[in-house]
Order: sequence, then structure tokens, then C-alpha cells
Amino acid sequence: MILDSHHHLWDTRELEYALFGAVDELRQPFLAADYELLGLPRSICVEAASAGADGRRETEWLQREVDESAVVAGLVAWAPLERDDVAQWLDRLAEQPANPIVGVRRSFEFAGPSFPLRTAEGAREAGDRGLVVDLVLFPRRCPRRSTSSTRVPEPVSCSTTSRSRRSAKAVGSRGRRTSAELALRENVACKLSGLPTDAERDRWTVDDLRPYVEHALACFGPDRLLYGSDWPVVNLAGGATR
Repeated sequence: MILDSHHHLWDTRELEYALFGAVDELRQPFLAADYELLGLPRSICVEAASAGADGRRETEWLQREVDESAVVAGLVAWAPLERDDVAQWLDRLAEQPANPIVGVRRSFEFAGPSFPLRTAEGAREAGDRGLVVDLVLFPRRCPRRSTSSTRVPEPVSCSTTSRSRRSAKAVGSRGRRTSAELALRENVACKLSGLPTDAERDRWTVDDLRPYVEHALACFGPDRLLYGSDWPVVNLAGGATR
């Protein structure tokens, strides 16, 4: 069975996503019924509040949206892992009725150059509650911070986005070294998601993406490598079925 470990749902009639303002293709509702038309059997829906929406309101909407879905098996909710009050935030998530939340995510994709050290403690708090932690990190952040993953007792999905528009030769630089270092930590898994949208969106080929996938597979192995469609963002690069 194929499990799509990373897709999004949102309703721009209910919530405002600041980063969608300049992207007409994303500035519309994408609901569970729309996703199910792809025909994938099971999935994990991941927050999109990182794109500038209210994290608490989005979580509440997502829980209602997937309540009767036969496909969406769980939610990864937004959580401010770097904040001092993260424990209270996580407790509120755990208290939700009929709770489908299996993990939390904090993206630093659009954050400044500094990395909040408190994030490691927040990830530990989430792990203590049985939640998988999904971090969106880039190589420039990882080398000095990857040791923080050893402080988190539960599995951590380190979601990294490779820049496929660069040549295959560039894969052998900082990103390659960083992923190999992270893979030494058995509590870290790698999620491959978003590669087509970071490639030449109108012209990418399987061969363009192959070096990134093969390197991740060599580092993490099949048991710690996850596939994510990144729907509906992937529609910008030809869609999930391309």
C-alpha cells in the first residue's frame, strides 16, 4: 500500500494564508474530497499554517475536515516548538476529542538565519507525548544543529527540500554531507517531498530528481525514507500524478 506522508488541505474561504497572496493557483480551497480524487489509498495531512495562517484555527478546521475521510489517516499539526509555552500548546492538541493528530511540524523555511535552540526542547516535549516531530530544515541550518536530534527520544521526521534546479554536481556539497550526518541518528527519518516544485517546474524529468532520491535512499535506507506528494503545491509543477 502506498502511503502519502505529506499533503495539505486548506480552505481560503475560512482562513487567510499570507504566502498564497501572490500565487493564484494556491489561493483557493483544496478539500479532502478533492484530494481523494487522486486515488491514493492512505495519507497523512500536514499543516499549512506555516504559509502564514493561524495555527490553532487551522488545526481545528483540519480536524473537522478529515473527520469522515476514509483516506486521511492522521494529521501533523502546526506547533511553535521554539516557544516557552509549547508544553501547553501540545497539551491542548492532545486533549482534542477523537484526536487524529499523530505529529507536529515546525517549518523554518521562511524564518531568519538564526535557529532557535529552544526547538530541541520543544521537540522533546512532543516526543514525550508520543508525537512524531516534523522539521523543515535546510543545509545551512543543519550542520551546527543536527546534534539536537540526539536529545529527542521519539522518531523525528526531518523534512528537507533539495534544490533540484541546481546541477547534480551540487548535490555532493553541503546538502549531501548534512543528510549523511543526520542519517547516523536512528531517531531521524527523511521525507522526500517538494522536489518537483523546486526543480524547473515546466521541464523537470525523473533524471533531474534521481540524484537526490538515490542519495537519500543510500543514507536513510528504505525503512527511514518517506514519500510525500506535497499536493496541492505540486500542482505548480505538473501535479501529483505526473
